[in-house]
Amino acid sequence: MAKKLLFDAEEELWNKVLNFKVNKGLKNNNEAVEVLLKTALEPIHNTKELVVIKDMPENIVHEIKKFRNEIPTYEKGNDIPFIIIKDKKSMTFFCQVYVAASDLVKLGDKDSVIDPELQEEHRANRELEPDNYYFIRMADDAVDGRAFTEIVIEYNNNYTPNKPLKILGGQHRFEAIKNALIKEENNYHGIKVYFDLDKDQRAEIMRISNTNINVSSDLRDRIEEHRLSPANMLRNLCQENGILYKDKDFGDKRRHEDEFNPTVRMMRTFLVNFFVGLEYDGDADKDALEPYICTTGKDVDKEYIKIFNKFKKSGNFDDNRLIETVKRFAKLHEAQFKNADKIKGSAKKEYKIKSFSYSIISSWSFAAGYLQKDEKRLKKLFSLSELSGDSDPLNATSMSKAKHKTDPETYRGLGTRMEKKERGRLLQLFLEYSKSEKHKITIDMCNAAIEIYHANRASIEAEEKKKNAF
Repeated sequence: MAKKLLFDAEEELWNKVLNFKVNKGLKNNNEAVEVLLKTALEPIHNTKELVVIKDMPENIVHEIKKFRNEIPTYEKGNDIPFIIIKDKKSMTFFCQVYVAASDLVKLGDKDSVIDPELQEEHRANRELEPDNYYFIRMADDAVDGRAFTEIVIEYNNNYTPNKPLKILGGQHRFEAIKNALIKEENNYHGIKVYFDLDKDQRAEIMRISNTNINVSSDLRDRIEEHRLSPANMLRNLCQENGILYKDKDFGDKRRHEDEFNPTVRMMRTFLVNFFVGLEYDGDADKDALEPYICTTGKDVDKEYIKIFNKFKKSGNFDDNRLIETVKRFAKLHEAQFKNADKIKGSAKKEYKIKSFSYSIISSWSFAAGYLQKDEKRLKKLFSLSELSGDSDPLNATSMSKAKHKTDPETYRGLGTRMEKKERGRLLQLFLEYSKSEKHKITIDMCNAAIEIYHANRASIEAEEKKKNAF
């Protein structure tokens, strides 16, 4: 049975009711009030799932709709539309939504890759640092109920389809959420989701997502190396010739672990100096040459990309002289790593990977390139690891004691710095060793090489002063 409703209304409100009646074509005032009340009391239901940008590509719309249907977001569960935003710099589309921790952990994949078609087995994110102070704090915060935001994700089920939320930025937050979930802390967390990215877009999003003081430049180098085309040239060279294990990628920072992996910058430096030495037409024994170290972090080094472009047509660094040099350097590192383990003291970790210090890797590869014209000297340089027997071939202890009269008290010996004169000294050491009758590098060789470099430098500077004066 209908009930009568009597109420007093302000004139302004009542005029709005009367206008509503007229605009809707309703019969009388009572019907207008009834319709307004029913509308107000009905559950909110928004049938519009997406707030899209004008002229948004159909493939993006399709992917977002698929994401909405398949991923249990807070927005979908409460009939809240996704707001789609365009990043004009990268020409990508994304939305920001919330998901429960249990769904994020179940569907999230922190082993995302830059190029799923050609490099699916190699992850793009940096290694997790469980002992990092800030990660430990982050994990504790997650257990205490912290709701994280800005976890950057690509929705992609083209590989590992059971985990379509590929994490491009925020893997430490993801791990903290995962740890907290074990303790039943199932919060909602904010994710920024991108759709239908190509390789270059993916690399750019990963780079900007990882741009903070805790992310190494070496990781950014690795991301840039992944996006070069053709893919895998540098990594293939290293995997096929003993620098990297078959299933390993370049390191994301310099480490001392037993399974040491060189960084992209190290191997770019190696290649550049090999070819610079190969093409050098002066007298390296008398010149004060200072090998080159590739730049890192922001862009691909300009000298490296010149060499890359020379080989990109074949898809491989297929110079036989280079390949043999890489193999020989891998043996040098293997012997250094193994035999330096016998050295006592706190410096042992550093001694084990001394062959990959930037000053040594640059000067050794330069010498190897330059000596391609002298078979006898090249063979001697290449035989360093075998001729050293059970000793570490670089004789790290002797190198640590060698110094010049101009060196400061804080100088820790050859191969410990990256500066130009350090590279010049080591180049002279390897060149002089290649002429020596002795099998091993000695402290006297190290000191002599330092003196030779400075004498050559002084001679060149004196000649320049002579020309200017006379």
